[in-house]
Amino acid sequence: MHKIGVVLGTGPSLAGQREQIIEMRKQDKIRIYGINRTFEDFPVDVLICCDPSFHAHYGKMEGDFDHYHWDKAICDKYGYKYIEGRWEDGLSTDPNYISFGHSSGWQALNLAVHHGCEPILLAGYDMSYDSATRHYFTGLSEVEGEYPEPLRKWSLFDKPDKTGLLYDYAHIADQCRRGEVPAIYNCTARSALKCFPMRELSDFA
Repeated sequence: MHKIGVVLGTGPSLAGQREQIIEMRKQDKIRIYGINRTFEDFPVDVLICCDPSFHAHYGKMEGDFDHYHWDKAICDKYGYKYIEGRWEDGLSTDPNYISFGHSSGWQALNLAVHHGCEPILLAGYDMSYDSATRHYFTGLSEVEGEYPEPLRKWSLFDKPDKTGLLYDYAHIADQCRRGEVPAIYNCTARSALKCFPMRELSDFA
């Protein structure tokens, strides 16, 4: 039987979903894919942090999880698991590599596909950033956000020329419709990401 995959974004809505996600994992219903520093607040099974500057700033991230990266030098330095990355539309369906996708969340989703999770749920995927504080929020842990000033950058989510992540994720939704990847549901209320069916975590509890 396939495990349900839960991919954690870093939106502020994640704080309200924490208890339910942890309870679902206690019941052995889900496999949690974390990004960046979500492992500090969730018992993640798999972690990926795509930005090399993130690793340079924080150093090795310790925890009881499988930590992946596409940069072999980073893997060799910290003992992470190497997975090749390539640029392409949508997710890779070849388990030998992942699609870069400009974000850790995208890459975590690709790992969940490769690991046979079905369905896959997105939590904390608000994706409605309006300032330079991308991936930066408070209210989940005692740490005031995970992206310190030197690492913050302008959002790539909603570019006016329709080349941002909100539009790129539509390629993945097309793959779902074609049956190339498992069903993906967005369990983030009021999310700006509209291309996946909206559900509640409680539907899968």
